[in-house]
Amino acid sequence: SGYAGYGGSSASSSSAANGKYAGYGGTSSAPPSFSTGMRQRKQQQQNQPKSHIQIDNGNEDNDYEDKYNKSQSEDSVHAQISLRRKQRDTRSRTQQARLAEKSIAELGVMFTKMSTLISQQGEVLERIEDDVEAAGGEIDAGHD
Repeated sequence: SGYAGYGGSSASSSSAANGKYAGYGGTSSAPPSFSTGMRQRKQQQQNQPKSHIQIDNGNEDNDYEDKYNKSQSEDSVHAQISLRRKQRDTRSRTQQARLAEKSIAELGVMFTKMSTLISQQGEVLERIEDDVEAAGGEIDAGHD
């Protein structure tokens, strides 16, 4: 059987029977070397049509497209900035809410302590009142 390389064909009975190699679209009696293959590839690339890319030299037609693309790019940048501001504001509000929650928890603890102190002071006042009444009763008993 014959050798079929890039673009070559070994289907030909004469080349297959003769032991010829078809590589890169050609036929030869020996397998292609690396440098031969590279040379053939270069030739194929040179035979292909060139790309028609033209760089804008300040034509007015392209200025509109440039301005449009630039405005879209600026809109994208402004959208990203706006998104970052919103995210920063959201983080700030979240931090403020957590701080408020912490402050409310501290106030709850303070009210609990105040409630305990007030009930203790109420008990002390009752004892003072009882002691004053007992002292008044002893004073009255001492007068009699």
